[in-house]
Amino acid sequence: MHEPFQPKCSHCAKFVYCFSNDSVLADWGYCREQLLNGSPSAEQLHALEEAARQGKYALFFSPDVPLYQETDDGCPRYVPR
Repeated sequence: MHEPFQPKCSHCAKFVYCFSNDSVLADWGYCREQLLNGSPSAEQLHALEEAARQGKYALFFSPDVPLYQETDDGCPRYVPR
C-alpha cells in the first residue's frame, strides 16, 4: 500500500449505496453519519434517478440532496468495513 492512503467511501462501514447496480447512479450513496433523518425514501430515490436520466445533475449538488458519488478524498468519519 502506498502512503498516504486515502480510503474510498466504498471501504467505509458508514457509506450506503442506495441505488441498484444497473442504475445510472450505482456509485452514488450517502453517509449514515451525515443523513440524520434516516435513509431517503423509494420515491425520493426514484425522482433522483429520473433527474439523472434527463441529465439534470445540477440537482445533485444542492445542499438539500445529501447524496454523493463515492470518493477517495479521505474522511475524518472513516471506519473500515
